[in-house]
Amino acid sequence: MFKSSNLNSLNNDNASKTKHFISRIKIQNFRSYKDIDLNIANDHVILYGPNGSGKTNLLEAISLLAPGRGLRSSKKEFFPCRFTPSEPYHEEWAIHFTINKGQKQKEISTGIKAKNNNSGSSRLYKIDGNLSKQNEVLSFVSINWLTPQMNNIIFGPESLRRSFFDRMIASLDPSHLGRLKKLEKLYRERAQLIERNVKDESWFSVIEREISQISVAVIVARQSLASKLDGIMANPKNSFFPAVRILWIGKIEEWLNRNPALYAEDMMVDYLKKVRHEKNLNSCGPSHSVLRIWHVSSGMTSEYCSTGQQKNILVSIVLAYSKLISAYKNIFPILLLDEVSAHLDSKHFQALFDEALNYSSQIWMTGTDKNIFKKLDYSGKLQYFVINDSIITQPVDL
Repeated sequence: MFKSSNLNSLNNDNASKTKHFISRIKIQNFRSYKDIDLNIANDHVILYGPNGSGKTNLLEAISLLAPGRGLRSSKKEFFPCRFTPSEPYHEEWAIHFTINKGQKQKEISTGIKAKNNNSGSSRLYKIDGNLSKQNEVLSFVSINWLTPQMNNIIFGPESLRRSFFDRMIASLDPSHLGRLKKLEKLYRERAQLIERNVKDESWFSVIEREISQISVAVIVARQSLASKLDGIMANPKNSFFPAVRILWIGKIEEWLNRNPALYAEDMMVDYLKKVRHEKNLNSCGPSHSVLRIWHVSSGMTSEYCSTGQQKNILVSIVLAYSKLISAYKNIFPILLLDEVSAHLDSKHFQALFDEALNYSSQIWMTGTDKNIFKKLDYSGKLQYFVINDSIITQPVDL
């Protein structure tokens, strides 16, 4: 569970924060890229080209610096490069990053090696050539992103909002994903015992106590993040994006209201025992929590908002998370904006870009038309790359 951060630091001089930039990316056997080597000269990057050209694949490669499955939430079998369904499947893939921090550089790599002796394969991480843990990578760089598919987070099923929140928490506390995986395993074990009609109460007692402890820890982490984001979004400084309030609702959340975590754990243990004896399939826990999102000026919850309001709510959450990362970790995240200009009008896109500049170390943007980005009011330099059929070139004349 991540510790509380001093949100007052959001008001401090941003120059004191650490900025990281990707200055080089080498991709091998990933998605539509067999082998590329890209050098980045300027802070912020524009990738433009037709739909299906490979722009999002490149952003996805960068997003894998963060915990989890990246910005598409893809399973690992979809990562290796494979141009036709009949092509032999090669599991190995690798992405190498050169990360600049001032005058210093770090070489960070991630990928999968082929299985050995039928053993399972998992993501590997390296820092300067040495095997490392993901939390070590996160001490050097943070990633945040906004994609068109994320609109479903606002009006789609509750499971998407839960996954979205868990991904944000994991970037601050990588052990959060481990707790969720452990919880799934415990629920499966409990279900198997019930299916086999096992009557050993001591066995159930151990499993249900552990389920309760992990469940409460997960929900406390979600509530903590929600409280911090809510504090940022309730009073936005940019008039283009609405005031937003968020709150987690559920049975465990009720038990935690003005009560210690141990009380909620005991209540859940009793509840799990009760529904098991009643052969009741109803349950409670992190997979049943509901995230309520309010659009303050209209007074409506997000599911009743217009499409435009829902998009602006999502942008507000993503920007608030960038601000929170900069306060909590004292480093600015790298922000990935995939085809965002196609879903925001020019004024809202400019407002998003302006806010992102304040709380991002490097911004990567994709689009089909380079002219959309040339209209941005920005005094700095943007580096343009054109992508066509996963071939990346740098145009001479814009």
